[in-house]
This record gives sequence, C-alpha cells and structure tokens, in this order.
Amino acid sequence: MDEENKEFVSKTELKKDSKKIQAFGKKISELSSEEISSFKFPDTILKAIKDCKSIKSNVAKKRQVQYLGKLLREIDLSEAYLRMDQINSNSQLEVRNNHKAEIWRERLIQDKDALTEFIELFPDIDRQKIRQLIQNTHKEIQGSNPPKYYRQLFKYIKGHIK
Repeated sequence: MDEENKEFVSKTELKKDSKKIQAFGKKISELSSEEISSFKFPDTILKAIKDCKSIKSNVAKKRQVQYLGKLLREIDLSEAYLRMDQINSNSQLEVRNNHKAEIWRERLIQDKDALTEFIELFPDIDRQKIRQLIQNTHKEIQGSNPPKYYRQLFKYIKGHIK
C-alpha cells in the first residue's frame, strides 16, 4: 500500500535535479575558503569542495563536480541554499556600498558644497581628514600623479557609509 502513495518521479526529473545540485556544488566551490567554511557540511563534502577548487583540468574538474553533486544529493540542502542566498545578498550589498562610495567621492571632488551634505549625513566623520584627502586628491589630479589619495578617499568614504 505504501508503494501506491509514493509519487512517481521520472528519470528526466531526477537528471534535472541532479544537474541543479551539481551546478550548486560548482557555485559553492567558486566561493572563498572563508565562505565555504560557513556552510555546515560533513568533512567528506568539504574535502570534495577543496579538491574541486584545486583542480585545473576541465575534464577532471567536471568529474569532481559530478562527484560533489553525488555527495550533496545525499544530504538536506535547505540550510545550504539559505546560506548561499545570504552570501549573494551580502555581495550585492557590498556592490551597492561601493557604488555609493564612488558617487560620493566624485561629488566631493567636483562640488565643494557636497562636503557639507556629507558631514550632515555622517556626523561621526573626521572633518579634517576628509578635507585633507579631498585637497590631496585635487593636487594629485592636477599633477597627473598616481591615484594614491583618490583611492584613500574612496576607502575612507566607504568605511563611513556602512
């Protein structure tokens, strides 16, 4: 009677699921070691991911991804999918913060009034330091020097936008 209640899954569906899990495994292997360690995988899967990262040959890498997919199919991946979503949303947030910092840097370099607005939005900023960075960036641009202060200004702004 139990067999009658089981839902039939075609070979095609099984193969599609297998390919999705393999693709997920490949995405995991492309993450940094720190991000990979945040997943709660058994040691065998962590070793397979590490091996996948180190393999350079395309054919061998494909086989390793298939093996990784096989191992991943044996465990519940619901937490792993949630963790991957968190990592993706964090990287999107990082990109947005970088864009904001770039926009502010350009505004601060081109418009003197932008500094007042920036200080109002971020009152904890060291006013003297940001003024010095802007001034040095202006000198750098006029003298066609390497963008040392330009980069420092970006890092300083980015550190305060978060």
